[in-house]
Amino acid sequence: MSRDRSDHGHNGHGKGGLGYAETIAFTVLAGIVLGLLAGYGLDRLLHTTPAFTVVGVFAGFGIALYGVFLETK
Repeated sequence: MSRDRSDHGHNGHGKGGLGYAETIAFTVLAGIVLGLLAGYGLDRLLHTTPAFTVVGVFAGFGIALYGVFLETK
């Protein structure tokens, strides 16, 4: 007899479709916000507005996408 896996997410973590989408959205949003804050802090420290803010947003987005990739792998 096989187990019914209908209530588990992609990796069997117990997340449904909506919960899985929320996790991905939160991961991407958190990456962008953390990159923004880190870049803004460096810009304030080094007086280089907005160079590090832009780099931080893109770096945060890239790191977040990598985290999503690892989660869905």
